[in-house]
Amino acid sequence: MNKLAAQLILRPARPAQVATPTPQTAGNATVARHMQSINNDFVIDVVTRIDSVYHFHNLIFYISEKLNLNSPAGSEFFRKFWQQFPLVPRIIVRNNRSSINSNTTIKSLISTPSLVMVFTTHHSDPIMEVASETLKGIRWLKTIFILFPYLSSANYHENFETFTQFSHIFQDVLRWSWTKQFTKTLLLTINDNVYQLNPYPTQHFVNNTEHWMARDFFQNRSCNMMGYVVNTPVFYDMPRVFKGADQRTVYGTSGKLFLGFLDYVNATMHDTSANLTITTFNLPYLLELVGQGVYETLIHSYTDLIGNYSVSFSYPIGINDWCLMVPYRNDSVQELYVREALQDNVWLLLLLTVLYVGFGLWLCSPQRPRDLSAILLQCILSLINSPPTSIVRTRDRRMRYLYLVLTIMGMVASNMYISKMASYFTSPPPVRQLNTLQDVIDANLIIYVQDFEYNALARKRDQYSERFLQQVVVADAMFIQRHRDLLNASFGYFVSSDRWDLIMMLQKHLRVPVFRLTQICSGPFYHVFPMHLDSHLQSPLQNFILISQESGLRHHWKWESFWEALYMRVIHLIILHEQPQPLSMTFLSSMMRTWCMGLVLAGTAFILEMKWHQHVMHAHGHKLP
Repeated sequence: MNKLAAQLILRPARPAQVATPTPQTAGNATVARHMQSINNDFVIDVVTRIDSVYHFHNLIFYISEKLNLNSPAGSEFFRKFWQQFPLVPRIIVRNNRSSINSNTTIKSLISTPSLVMVFTTHHSDPIMEVASETLKGIRWLKTIFILFPYLSSANYHENFETFTQFSHIFQDVLRWSWTKQFTKTLLLTINDNVYQLNPYPTQHFVNNTEHWMARDFFQNRSCNMMGYVVNTPVFYDMPRVFKGADQRTVYGTSGKLFLGFLDYVNATMHDTSANLTITTFNLPYLLELVGQGVYETLIHSYTDLIGNYSVSFSYPIGINDWCLMVPYRNDSVQELYVREALQDNVWLLLLLTVLYVGFGLWLCSPQRPRDLSAILLQCILSLINSPPTSIVRTRDRRMRYLYLVLTIMGMVASNMYISKMASYFTSPPPVRQLNTLQDVIDANLIIYVQDFEYNALARKRDQYSERFLQQVVVADAMFIQRHRDLLNASFGYFVSSDRWDLIMMLQKHLRVPVFRLTQICSGPFYHVFPMHLDSHLQSPLQNFILISQESGLRHHWKWESFWEALYMRVIHLIILHEQPQPLSMTFLSSMMRTWCMGLVLAGTAFILEMKWHQHVMHAHGHKLP
């Protein structure tokens, strides 16, 4: 072996560190451990062969501060490396100060494909955490760990204790890389050893020292996980996830997609809901478990209202709006016919017409004294196309002509009104529904939301007023689901688009729906699965979601889950047995009330007219009969 190549290329920064080995107690003896060297040429040869397959555009070096870059062997190593890759851009990182003080990130400086090389001494070496933090979001890059282990001897095969130490060191490094989701890794260490970690179906280490080829490294193994177990709790969350009668089979739109994905990658699911302290669906708590690394992902998808619950999320299943669902107002429209046909502006127009025409008749009347009550009566009769007999008794041609014009105008106005009413009665007037914040406030409707949904509302004070939030009540998910899925119209609920699709399926056959969607909406938001950042499930799940969308599987699963929920009596259809009912007298109640009011007004007008006539006759000295 070349002595220069066999030397430690990156030695400790101070010679004293070499002279002072790391003690390890073994029985009554103390065994000194030293940092062991690796073969420089072997490292360069491996990188060269891998580059011939993948053709890297960038090289990123993470070098432990325990290693010295200024040694002759280190200079020789980098000289050969730059000669082998003279045109490839490279980045060298020694500690977190190398990147934190810069406004740029590693991700913004590189282009794919790139190769990451981590020179380390142990899985607890500070450079490992530096690499983990600076490569966040791009840990799928191909990574080579170059390990300089602390051992009592380079001939670790001679002693069982030394061999055990060496095995633990390189295994800890590979386990750490998988914990941080470095999914494409390779480890090079002393004596030209090459190791890989295969996580499927369980973690095991592969020794490629004797026989290896560059194209065998960094293989995508996630297409066949060989029965890899994905742990996730399963709770009731209609229509996304729910269990069958046996409490084992999982249904729902998200459940079907998740199980289809596991079958796609040859993985299995383990329900851990029995191990949790919660017994009902609690989204913030479950997302917190994903953020802490307890679960890799969940079978429960969610609408990402805030975006800070989980570390990351999957490729979007869809795009959801988040809107307020309110009860449908099914009031009788009988009272609206006359009220809508004769609105306030119509009554005002009729009143102004009577005054205008009445003034014209009073001004043109040749009789003395002028009879104001007769003029007003003549005007009203002309407008309703009921001309009085005074027309034939009037000697003045001007008045006869004026009466004729008023009669024609009254006939046209009456026919227009009758035609409008006839067309109006052919279709009922629409009932005023709850559609705005003020409508909800006026109706004093109670709205149930979960705690994280209330926080999302409270953050938008410009959209949701304080008065509106007073009607919003926080409840647990089970309470809301029980009332919402059974179509309890006593309350309002905020729902996402996929939940509203289920409500529409439930009330599609009804003559009048139970709920309707208002224009009080937020969004759009991503509909996603929670997931680790850089998760090994990210890429295969994205591929499967795209396949399911393009092939129409999601639409099929939506209807399949709906019929399965009906069959298992998770949800219930409202069956109506209504028979056609004949119209009752109540249908004409508004007309009868209008007629009675007209009689009262006519009687009042007649009494007033008689009093006015008596006053006029008395004023002109005529005797009353």
